[in-house]
Amino acid sequence: MAATANEVQAGSWAQQASFYTSPASVALLMLNLLDGLFTLLFLQLGVAEELNPVMRVAYEQSPLLFMFSKLLIVNAGLCLLCLHRRLKASRLAIRAGAIVYAIIVVYHLAFLAHLVSHWPFGA
Repeated sequence: MAATANEVQAGSWAQQASFYTSPASVALLMLNLLDGLFTLLFLQLGVAEELNPVMRVAYEQSPLLFMFSKLLIVNAGLCLLCLHRRLKASRLAIRAGAIVYAIIVVYHLAFLAHLVSHWPFGA
């Protein structure tokens, strides 16, 4: 049985648009989650403030909305990049994003270490 031109085109598009998670994209997702959790922790403790005006409004509405928005924005961008992973720029952007989030998480860990070394705050 022969495939029609539409079936061939649909199959071709499906192969090109298939979602593939590279190690860098998985790292980006995990590091984004850690960034969100650390940020939420520091906001809840009152030792930091959210500088991003969009995320500040989300946090003021609800911490759950803050986390949902933070994860949704990065996940949506990553989905678009993964769908266009054949482009070198997309692969580079995923790696760059993972590196940026790794630096942010290291900063959070250093800040957490500083907080712990000065615990309790009022003493």
